[in-house]
Amino acid sequence: MIRPYIAGTFAPRLRLAFPQRQCFSSGTTRKASDPLRILFCGSDAFSCESLRALHREHETNSGLVEALDVMVLPPRRTGRGFKEIKEVPCKSVAEHLGLRIHQRETFRGWNMPEGTNLIVVVSFGLFVPPRILKSAKYGGLNVHPSLLPHLRGPAPIHHAMMRGDEYTGVSLQTLDSKAFDHGTVLAQTPSPGLPIPADATLQQLTDSLAKVGAEMLVQGLRDGLHVPPYRDAGWMAEQLLAENDDDEQQLVHAPKVGKGESQINWLEWKPLDFERFVKIFGTVWTHARNDKGRFKRVLFLDAQSVPPAEEVQRTVRVDDERDAVYVRTAQGGWVRVRSVKVDGKTTQTARIGLREFLKR
Repeated sequence: MIRPYIAGTFAPRLRLAFPQRQCFSSGTTRKASDPLRILFCGSDAFSCESLRALHREHETNSGLVEALDVMVLPPRRTGRGFKEIKEVPCKSVAEHLGLRIHQRETFRGWNMPEGTNLIVVVSFGLFVPPRILKSAKYGGLNVHPSLLPHLRGPAPIHHAMMRGDEYTGVSLQTLDSKAFDHGTVLAQTPSPGLPIPADATLQQLTDSLAKVGAEMLVQGLRDGLHVPPYRDAGWMAEQLLAENDDDEQQLVHAPKVGKGESQINWLEWKPLDFERFVKIFGTVWTHARNDKGRFKRVLFLDAQSVPPAEEVQRTVRVDDERDAVYVRTAQGGWVRVRSVKVDGKTTQTARIGLREFLKR
C-alpha cells in the first residue's frame, strides 16, 4: 500500500443552472435615488460578473447608473519563484468595457472621483476606510457569496464545499465602517438557499453564484435598496439564533484557504471527501516515502470512490487493466486514482507514478 507521510490533521466546464428568480429585494415599493455614480471595487472572476451587469445597466438605464469607475489592485507575482506577474481579471474586463480604472494597493492618500455617490465592492480584498465610505452619499454595497452571517470571510464558496453544506446562496449587504461582512443584509437568497449539486466543481459553483449575485445587485439598485433607511432582509441570522443560544459563538467563518486545505487527511477522510476536495482544489496531495526511503510530494489529479460491490471483488491495490491504483481509507472504503503527479516528474498514470511508493 502507499506509505503516506501524515503531518497534522489536514491535508468540458459546465455551468450550473439554478432556478430563475432566486433573489428578491426586501422592499415592496421602490425608493427614489439620485442617478448613481459608482466606484466599483473588484478583483477576481466572481466580481467580473457584477461589473459586467453594472455596465449593461449603465448603457441601457443611465438614469439609474450614470457613471461607473473601477478600482483594482496592482498585479501580483505568482508561480514558482514568484517570477510571473499576473493582473487581476477585473482589470482586463474594465479595459474591454472602456471604463476608467484606478489601480492602487491602498486607499491612503487617495480621493474618489468627483461626484461618486455609491461604492460597490465585490470580492475585492481591501477594506474601504470610513473616510472613503462617508464621502459617498449612499455609502457602499457588497455582494457576498454566502447566506450571511454564515461563512463571513474571503472564501465562503470553498468552505461551503469543504464542509459539505447542502445549500448556499448570495447576500447583498451594506458596507460596514468597522469590519468586513458586518453590514445590513438588504437582500438574500430565499430559504433554504440554493442547493449545491454533489457533482459541482468549485469553478462551476462560483460561476453560477456570480450570476445570481450580479442579478441581485442590479435588482437591488433598481429597487433603491441602497437608499436609507435600510431594512434587514437576512433570514439566516434569525435561523442561527433559533438553533443556538449564542449565534455569535456558533458562527462559521470562511478565512482564506491555502495549500494545506488540499493535503490529504489520511486519518479522517472518507472516499467521498477525496472526491469533493478534488472538485474544490483540482488536486489533493500527500507526502509519501518511495522505495529509496525518500519523501516526495504526490498529487492525486483525480479521485473516485469505489462502489461497495466493487470493494468486495477488489483484492489488489494496482489495477493493470484500468491503469489505476486503489487506496483504502482509514475510515473504510476505497478510492480509485487514475492520474498523479510526483514532484520533479510529469503527469503519469497512477499505476506508473505510484510504483516507487508501493510495497513490494
